[in-house]
Amino acid sequence: MASLLRLSRTIRAMRAPQSPNRVSTHFFTPARLPQHLGPTRSRFYSGYSPNGPSQASANTTVLYGLIGANLAVFGYGQYAHSQAKEGYIAPWSKFLRNMTLNSTDFRNGYWWTVVTANFTHIGVGHLLGNMITAYFIGGFLAAAPQITPNRFLIITMGSALTGAAGYLFQRLQISGQNPGKTDYKRGLGFSGALMGINTVAACLAPNLKVQLYGIIPVPLWALVTGYAVYDGYYLDNGNTGVAHAGHLGGLAFGLAYYFFRLRFVRY
Repeated sequence: MASLLRLSRTIRAMRAPQSPNRVSTHFFTPARLPQHLGPTRSRFYSGYSPNGPSQASANTTVLYGLIGANLAVFGYGQYAHSQAKEGYIAPWSKFLRNMTLNSTDFRNGYWWTVVTANFTHIGVGHLLGNMITAYFIGGFLAAAPQITPNRFLIITMGSALTGAAGYLFQRLQISGQNPGKTDYKRGLGFSGALMGINTVAACLAPNLKVQLYGIIPVPLWALVTGYAVYDGYYLDNGNTGVAHAGHLGGLAFGLAYYFFRLRFVRY
């Protein structure tokens, strides 16, 4: 939900949505990842679980499936958008209504968008930033012995749904102040799910060093905390183009899942 997209008030006037050229603020990679993760995986599995490597492989399959779903939706969205620019608006309009989260559409029965919006990206930078984060931090989480494929999927989709719920709740509150007025803002993106993944990873390995924008090394706990503070500070600011409530919803699920389901898991 890291980006918001305003629909044109008329389909006839619909043009290409504006999206930032910069990479998402979630663009970071673990510092010296190959050296760090190699020993980590060995330490995780040696002497603890005879099925450890196969479990990590299954987790990675789930992760790649989620990344693939994001890429597939992006590909179709680009096709539908190109059709719209040629004058065939219907596929693009249908795509936006079914694959992005909007409070007015939700009230009108598009309830499935609380799921589908999490896999939708319009801008290449938004997609790239989220998928790189999913690959590296999601890959680290997939190697953790506490994480089974079911748990990995629960963390991801639970965070995605609570992120969508957080965004939707805020938009419904705002639109409730203007009854009968159509909400033209739309939420989309995998960031709510990633906030949950990042939060669980930070709880399991708080001192894991990551490189913000590939340059600045910071511990994972500090990065996640920084995002929480940033999102909390700008929560009620509607001009940032970021669904802060969605991020916080995903973070809340990640914290809750760690403390209630993973904290005392033995392996």
